[in-house]
Amino acid sequence: MGINQAVAIKLSEKQEKILQQMYIGSHSPLHYKRRAEIILLANQGKSNNEIERTMAIDSEMVTLWRNRYAAAEKELSITEAENPRKLRSVIEKLLSDATRSGRPPTFTDIQVANIIALSLQNPNELKSADHPLFKGWLERLPL
Repeated sequence: MGINQAVAIKLSEKQEKILQQMYIGSHSPLHYKRRAEIILLANQGKSNNEIERTMAIDSEMVTLWRNRYAAAEKELSITEAENPRKLRSVIEKLLSDATRSGRPPTFTDIQVANIIALSLQNPNELKSADHPLFKGWLERLPL
């Protein structure tokens, strides 16, 4: 049984420059810095094990970002050729966390709008239980 070989990363000069800027930038978010470093080290021919040891991170993280970047190689090349100004935003999107479904909203949009409207009201006007925003809410309060 053979050992899985890491996917090779070959960056263009422009991609490397953008990743270097992300890595050394003082205003770059930490997740971009770390992921850019993984790609830059992979571009230097480092193995996943070398990257893990150098950065003190686990193998799953190295494999995930190396594979994700390699899978987008064609998209990056096309973007660089057709619209080079968008390349940085494509790389940032690529190095961003995947969208998660998360918990469904607790409040409807109308309820949120009512809560905001209530918070903007003068408290003296809200003392009456007959206020339209209070109707039905007082019965739900555990008193």
